[in-house]
Amino acid sequence: MTDAAHITDEDLTAYLDDEVTAELRARIETALQVDPAVKARLTGLTLDIASLRRDMLASYPPAPPLPEVPFTATARSSTGIFATGLVAGLAISGIVFASFLAQPKPAEGWAGFVASYQMLYTAETLDVVDQSDADTRAQLQRVSAAVDLDLSILPEIDGLTLKRAQVLGFRGQPLVQIAYQDADGTPVALCIILADGQAPLALTEGEARGLQTVRWNRDAHGFLLIGDMDPAPLRQAAEVFAAAL
Repeated sequence: MTDAAHITDEDLTAYLDDEVTAELRARIETALQVDPAVKARLTGLTLDIASLRRDMLASYPPAPPLPEVPFTATARSSTGIFATGLVAGLAISGIVFASFLAQPKPAEGWAGFVASYQMLYTAETLDVVDQSDADTRAQLQRVSAAVDLDLSILPEIDGLTLKRAQVLGFRGQPLVQIAYQDADGTPVALCIILADGQAPLALTEGEARGLQTVRWNRDAHGFLLIGDMDPAPLRQAAEVFAAAL
């Protein structure tokens, strides 16, 4: 028997970032050896960087084909040397261009970061989360303090089950993720970040990394509801959240 039930996702995230005390590290590593549920939760919090890069690259057009340079018999002539240099230069340019396309779009900002994280979630990620009402209330208090917003008044949404709440981060700003599960097991997340200085934004539907999104800004906060579900029910849920928060 271990005290795995008292190991939170925030503890596991800190463990992945090598930011835990020796005592907590020992507890987590003991739990990982004897408790499959803890191992599954840790796996669900681990970003597969190689897969993310492949998915990002797949969403961009391929680099343009390189022109064919005709071969000449005078390979060591000045023309041949120039042609060889041209091919090498074009090849390097193609590699640089493809590498540039493989990078995330800066304009995506925190919403793109959230989408990259959310796309790794499966039904099994949240199936193993079974915490008490007291634990959920304590988590909501912590995340409320992180973004200076009372999240204890979160409304209940038909078909969505609240599973957990945790504090992540984006460029030095706290980023709250409140994880829900749809009736069919689909992970859905309400994410909130401090957004001082941003213009007000009405509910705006979109798509990121193949997931449906609804974004809005209000006062000093940015909101994002995201999940692999039909746009209509996601929009309806966002309207309920926006009215309450």
